[in-house]
Amino acid sequence: MSTLVDRPAGAPQPPRTTPADLLPLLTASVRAVLTLLVPIAVLTLVAWLGAVRSTSSLAAVGRVGADAWLLGHGAPVAVIGGTLAVAPLGVTLLALASAVRAVRTWVRDQAAAERGVPFWPGTAVFAGGYGVLALLVALVTRSGVAAAGPLHALLGGLAVGAAGFALGARSHRPALPERVPAVVAAALRPAAACVAALLALGALTVAVALVHGRDDVFLLHRSLDPGWLGGTLLALAQSLLLPSLAVWAVAWLAGPGFAVGTATSVAPGGTVLATLPAVPVLGALPPQGPTPTATWLVVVLPVLVGAGAAALRRPRAGEPTGLRHRLAVAGLTGVLAGAAVALLAAVVSGPLGSGRMSELGPDPLLTGLAVAGEVAAGGVLALLLLRTWVARRGTRVPADLPAGLDAPAGGLLGRSRRPGRGTAGPGGGAGGAEPPGAGS
Repeated sequence: MSTLVDRPAGAPQPPRTTPADLLPLLTASVRAVLTLLVPIAVLTLVAWLGAVRSTSSLAAVGRVGADAWLLGHGAPVAVIGGTLAVAPLGVTLLALASAVRAVRTWVRDQAAAERGVPFWPGTAVFAGGYGVLALLVALVTRSGVAAAGPLHALLGGLAVGAAGFALGARSHRPALPERVPAVVAAALRPAAACVAALLALGALTVAVALVHGRDDVFLLHRSLDPGWLGGTLLALAQSLLLPSLAVWAVAWLAGPGFAVGTATSVAPGGTVLATLPAVPVLGALPPQGPTPTATWLVVVLPVLVGAGAAALRRPRAGEPTGLRHRLAVAGLTGVLAGAAVALLAAVVSGPLGSGRMSELGPDPLLTGLAVAGEVAAGGVLALLLLRTWVARRGTRVPADLPAGLDAPAGGLLGRSRRPGRGTAGPGGGAGGAEPPGAGS
């Protein structure tokens, strides 16, 4: 007879999460926005105070800081004579970090009160609050000189808010629904690992280019004569562009390259440039003209990334282990990685004004297709080569199996064993030897 252990009548019930528990997420979204927006406004104010020739008003300076914050959220800013649409990913990463910090504070408060963390309702509330705030910033700071796109600001705020909540509350993230195909669920992590590896390679490429072209970078910096305060702010502003340049470098590694103005191209096959804007970091670009043929070897790096992701992936519990399934996962990994890189390329490319600077950055479609093909090809080749190597290596079965224990009929890897080596002979022993005690 089974017994049921009931909760004592006087024991307090654990508090349940209510809609009121989600209201602090709105405050957290305000804190996440102000944590970055205020410092950017302060830096623009310092730059305005240090520029003795500036005739801009204080309100215009505040709008410049807000426009920089909105650009980091993917909102293009229309200015007189053109549009600014190249997002500084450094601002995006800082905004994401401030959102993650605000969400983690709320999660700790929920844990201290012994309340749960509803993931999807929390994501909706925090991302919605963040997106609405971004929309308000875009509407309030509009002027006849510069105006950010309200819809883009809303969508960018929603994306940053949702990503910030997902990272800040990742320990409470629910499992994928069962209706998600197994091949898709298996390809998500390898695709994310491939994107991270490609961005790391892009950052390393930018670092090498800066070291190699440091003389030109310093020459451009000195030609601007910014002074110590202006030089510090200029270096800080360029550091916010470095993540965007890392995405440009990924496009260069993949093959399509990127543009730095109309009718220009920076690719492994060669560099075609025109007059560059006075941005010192652009002094690290490759010199004009064709590059050595060996430079095309950099295209192998995305292939190696895909091969490593396929070879090091461990199947999940209950996942099919057949070669066809693994090849499908490798192909889908390339598709997802290419889609993510294409999205990043779309964010960091576009016009930077009018005229010659109306085309800047990599082509999202070409870059995404190149990355998808190279990563998928690397994964498929790695799996096929691994299978061929295992088949040629064969199966080694220990000769000293315990008495009464036979090796699998097809070997450890499903390959039939050849008689006379590691196989049971007619007498049942290894290699045809008589079993212990035979003949006694």
